[in-house]
Amino acid sequence: MFEKEQVNNNDKYEKIFAFITKLYIEAKQIEEKRRANGEFFNIFNILGVEYEEVRLHSAFIAELLNPQGGHGASYHFLQAFLNTLGIKEDYIDYTQCSLYIKERTIGPVTETEGGRIDIIVEDGRHAIIIENKIYAQDQPNQLLRYYNYGKQNFPEGFKLFYLTLDGHDPEEKSLGGKSFDYQNISYEEEIIRWLERCCEISKDKPLANAVIKQYSEIVKQITNLDVDMQYNNNLKSVLLKQENVLAVGEIMKLQAEWEEGIIEEYIWKPLADHFQSKGFVFKKDCLYGESGAWIYREEWKYYALFVWTSNKKYWKDMHIGISSYEEPNRKYKIYKKDHVKLNCLEETPSDIWPYGWEYLPEEMRNWDCYITEEIVQGKVFEYIKEKFETILSEIEERQLKMY
Repeated sequence: MFEKEQVNNNDKYEKIFAFITKLYIEAKQIEEKRRANGEFFNIFNILGVEYEEVRLHSAFIAELLNPQGGHGASYHFLQAFLNTLGIKEDYIDYTQCSLYIKERTIGPVTETEGGRIDIIVEDGRHAIIIENKIYAQDQPNQLLRYYNYGKQNFPEGFKLFYLTLDGHDPEEKSLGGKSFDYQNISYEEEIIRWLERCCEISKDKPLANAVIKQYSEIVKQITNLDVDMQYNNNLKSVLLKQENVLAVGEIMKLQAEWEEGIIEEYIWKPLADHFQSKGFVFKKDCLYGESGAWIYREEWKYYALFVWTSNKKYWKDMHIGISSYEEPNRKYKIYKKDHVKLNCLEETPSDIWPYGWEYLPEEMRNWDCYITEEIVQGKVFEYIKEKFETILSEIEERQLKMY
């Protein structure tokens, strides 16, 4: 009976793995197609501003909403924005729009007035006021102050919007204990829909259209609506199916052993085989709760080549270099006069790293589930092996003593 149940469980595991592998392959094919089409060439990613609330998002949205903006679409982007929010197209007279749209200072901050509005589109009679929150915290009485500004300056009408990634409510402190009209909107819903409409409007304006498309991709990234998130959602739906939940739970119990096994099989074992065949001692697990591996020759008294991390739990920020170490019959010894910077290592020597050190490349630095592909493909092993070989060559060329 037990054997039959075990066989059934194995069949279930195999089906889950087969389906996940199919999803993974499909996602990779889509990714490669997008890469070949240049879809990952995004100026906002290159400049590293994708999370900049003021410098990018408020500025870009405000520019599109400006009827006299450099996009050349006149009032049509603004009109599409009003339509997206369910506001009449003639609510704002675009011929009378103020050019002062982004980051309008409305006076010194008090309990009920003042501050700086992120985006405001107004024609002297009506206004659209937008408080843009991506990662910044709400400020005391913030929405209340902007509501009071609108009430005082646009008696014919104004709309107050609280814009966030997912459309969540503002904190109570931002409302100042008052009740007034405002509307939550989000990047993942209203802004994405509006940008899609802007892309349609700007089809005859190639440069503006290309920039809007790139910005749309950034919005999808920060709201997890890109292809990776679609793959994650598909994967999650498989894992949450009732018939799979218990089996997945059993698999998850082995996560730590699985991660250790991958590192052992695809990094430590090939490194040990390679350097032991050349007469080096290979050992794993350093001192002081740190983790990694090191190689040395028997005649070296004080030093070894290390690849290690102080954060074994998550295998983060892997270092490589030469350091001193101790174990039975091998003494810890550091002399500052021994500091010699190796040309092949980026960072300057220290008491811990007398010959210098460096992080592994960014794409290989963290050995967790996000880097598993790099590990399994052998890229991490190859990099460490080549770096160790380069260090050893320089030691020999410069006749440095490791004893």
